[in-house]
Amino acid sequence: MIRIPVYEPLLKGNEKRYLNKAISSGWVSSDGYFVQKFEEEFAKWSGNKYAVAVCNGTAALETGLFALDIKYKSIEIPDWTIISCYLAPFRLGFEIHFRDRCLKQYIRHHSYSIMMVHSFGHYQNIETNAPLLEDCSQYWQPFKVKDVACYSLYANKLITSGEGGIIITNKKEIYQRAKVYRNLCHSKERFVHNDIGYNFRMSNLQGAVALAQLEQIDKFTEIKQKNRGLYKRYLPDTIEILFDVPVPWMYLIETKYDAGKMVKKLAEKDIDCRRFFYPLHRQPCFKNKYEYLDFPNSDYAWRHWFYLPSGLTLTEKQIIYICKTLKEIL
Repeated sequence: MIRIPVYEPLLKGNEKRYLNKAISSGWVSSDGYFVQKFEEEFAKWSGNKYAVAVCNGTAALETGLFALDIKYKSIEIPDWTIISCYLAPFRLGFEIHFRDRCLKQYIRHHSYSIMMVHSFGHYQNIETNAPLLEDCSQYWQPFKVKDVACYSLYANKLITSGEGGIIITNKKEIYQRAKVYRNLCHSKERFVHNDIGYNFRMSNLQGAVALAQLEQIDKFTEIKQKNRGLYKRYLPDTIEILFDVPVPWMYLIETKYDAGKMVKKLAEKDIDCRRFFYPLHRQPCFKNKYEYLDFPNSDYAWRHWFYLPSGLTLTEKQIIYICKTLKEIL
């Protein structure tokens, strides 16, 4: 049994009280009080005008992309990210182009619409006139959104509702299209559908947990920052730290050794870690569709990057043990 999990959320706020309130009200599906309140409060926290809550992070990406209403369906996405970032444009019929860039890089591009993934707490600078979808599931700092930004509320995110996602924007037309898409594209006349949409609604139960989590986001940020400092203090000097950002999502590191072997050795010492994302162009499910591509940055990250336990319940004693074990196996 793993002694130190790769992530564990902290559920010690109003989660149970709000859930009980939602259950007592009899309104457990979408459009309940807690969904609406969470949307309002998340928009305030983010510093933007509108927020639309959905059932998960993948649904947030797809809904946000639909809401952009892009006429020329071609998009550039990173090769070094989770497959959800591919599935959203794929389901909407986009022509997909990969880029081979990692972490801190400045991008200027106008040919396609762009999906920007702010990986592991690193904000990706961009200057573009093209439609922009930002995946902020690993970046938890308020900023002014250009077009639309999406968040996952999965269990390993800074705040969670188990599953869940949310979209933010400052453009009313994007906000309105997102609300329609998450609700099967109903017209004003119910059961009359003007477009193809999906049931991506967030339930009131999810909203109850999400709101309780959002109330604690400053506390969670402080925990992440404190543990960032502890890792920096105790990690061996031979480790390349990739998590020196204001709000780290996971504590990502680089070694000169094979990441898969490192993760396995740490698991043998009851420490659960995860490798960096497998390059999208190499995914077996694409059946060699992109075999002609050569992305050395993505390949290098897969071979040498992995992240350490990063949960909100992590203790200094555990961090010391993790760092000591790393030093022993290097």
